[in-house]
Amino acid sequence: MYATRFDALFDRGREAVLTGAVQCQVPPVEGGNRWVMSVVMRPDATTAHRIGEITREAMTVAGEEHWPTGTADSSHFTLRALEEHRESVPDGDARVSRYMAALRTAATVAGPVRLTLSGLTLTPGCVMLCAVPSGDGIERLYEAYADALGEDGWLEADFDRNIWYSTLVHFTRPLTNPQAVVDWVGERRELALGQVACRHVELVVYRFNGSRIVMETLDAVSLSHRP
Repeated sequence: MYATRFDALFDRGREAVLTGAVQCQVPPVEGGNRWVMSVVMRPDATTAHRIGEITREAMTVAGEEHWPTGTADSSHFTLRALEEHRESVPDGDARVSRYMAALRTAATVAGPVRLTLSGLTLTPGCVMLCAVPSGDGIERLYEAYADALGEDGWLEADFDRNIWYSTLVHFTRPLTNPQAVVDWVGERRELALGQVACRHVELVVYRFNGSRIVMETLDAVSLSHRP
């Protein structure tokens, strides 16, 4: 199931890259629907380092003008997006408090999330690291969080998050050597990077630092509990 979806993404991405129709990222803006407040899981340090190394390779092929989202300090797997982009989030924010209360409730039924990193794929806007659930931890967490959020889950109420992934490179302009990018990703479609254990889930906001997107953690919850 997951392999079929990642294959379809690669076909779409290859066509977009080769025709110059890439989806170009721009820095986030107040009220925008990209780089929104989200709940994410970071890989363990060893896996984050491996992902960072692959990201550096991908940047060498794609070009240094793009965004290396998969660096060790920013690689992540998104569980759910929550609201439009906010430039400032005050201490004691009521929505943040509700998001975290729901997350603490959901975390009690999930336990640690494990994913198998099964290879790379290409989309019209990025180079992506594919992840396949090992066990049902992430599905339990996803469903429990949706239930606990209630009306606060409005942003993705009609969105089916049916793949899990970590983006390595976001494109910011048409690629200088599109065929090289297609070939590089194609040769790594089944690149096995092992299994990752995510033991915390975080509420984050995204900020542009002038050269790439970085994450700021607002709060976090442990996934160490085993139901």
